[in-house]
Amino acid sequence: MPTLAAYPGMMQRARKREGLRVCRAAWLVGVSVREYREIEAGDRMPSLETYERISELYGWPQTFVTQPGNSADSNM
Repeated sequence: MPTLAAYPGMMQRARKREGLRVCRAAWLVGVSVREYREIEAGDRMPSLETYERISELYGWPQTFVTQPGNSADSNM
């Protein structure tokens, strides 16, 4: 499984593989061009909703990393 550090590179490769420009990818994800660029550069972490839309756009599994002890199951 790729680490969080690999996420920006994965985004850029996936966008280029799909033949998308940054402005089109941002529009499809529903964020500003600036926010998309920051996420792709690794300068900003996407919200869970944005991560889900990026995963859907590029066909990635919609899993995410949680910190130990902060899983959704611990609230039940």
